[in-house]
Amino acid sequence: STPTGTVNFLDGTTLIGTVALTGGSASFATHTLAGGSHSITAHYSGDSTYNVSSSAALAETINKATSATALTASANPSSFDQTVNFTAKVTSSGGIPAGTVTFKNGATAIGTGTLGGGVATFATSALAVGSHSITAVYAGSVDFDTSTSPAVSEVTDAAKTTTKVVSSLNPSKFGQSVTFTATVTPATSGTVTGTVTFKNGATTLGTATLSGGKASFATATLPAGAHSITAVYGGSADYLTSTSAALSQTVDLATTTTTLASSLNPSTHGTAVTFKAKVVAASGTTPTGTVTFKDGTTSIGTGTLNSAGDATLTTS
Repeated sequence: STPTGTVNFLDGTTLIGTVALTGGSASFATHTLAGGSHSITAHYSGDSTYNVSSSAALAETINKATSATALTASANPSSFDQTVNFTAKVTSSGGIPAGTVTFKNGATAIGTGTLGGGVATFATSALAVGSHSITAVYAGSVDFDTSTSPAVSEVTDAAKTTTKVVSSLNPSKFGQSVTFTATVTPATSGTVTGTVTFKNGATTLGTATLSGGKASFATATLPAGAHSITAVYGGSADYLTSTSAALSQTVDLATTTTTLASSLNPSTHGTAVTFKAKVVAASGTTPTGTVTFKDGTTSIGTGTLNSAGDATLTTS
């Protein structure tokens, strides 16, 4: 006769399924066994006619499923200091792999990510300017073999910059000190380093080193008139050069004060008298040029200013 009832399938001591007998047979299918060796037994529960019985153990070996890892980058080429997101996708015919992925730049590990739904990500803005060979290495698990993605050639370019220049005093007067300040801003994050050259038209006024993205240069030698001031960032290994828009700097004539003194006052007819004119600039510079001496509205002579700003006329 044919036994009836149920059969319990066990993995070691763990129940993995219960199936009713049909014609004396019961079958159970599963894909959830972890990788490794398993001891499978079938236990007949018996019925009113037949006693319980257990099979001999069946040694079932579950090999790890193979995996494949693919890698993509959010930006390629990227710029220095730009954040790039690397995404690794691990697939397998045996299911959805779990575990961790190590992201490498050549042989150097640059970060790790935990798989979720077979996907792991890693973001970095620390790639140096140049070409990088980026791979994603899946570490594997109990159920899945390791795998490494094909290398992604990630190119990091020097970042673009923008330079602006401002004046501390515009318009200024001749002889006044004017400070020009350049601000260099990268297109990405980070702080630009290097030097800035300040120019008046095509003529170099001076250079200054950037600190905190700013560089300043002071001068009091601009002649009176209109000047086209630009700031030129010289660039670096990580940042590209840039030139500011021209700043129109106006330098007005300096204000002067003229005083007059006599060597003899009162004097007598026919006696030589020396008149001394002193010209002082409000800017503190020493004026040059000539002074005309007048008696009322009548010009009585001229004198050339010396290095002290003095001019004299002697007349009898």
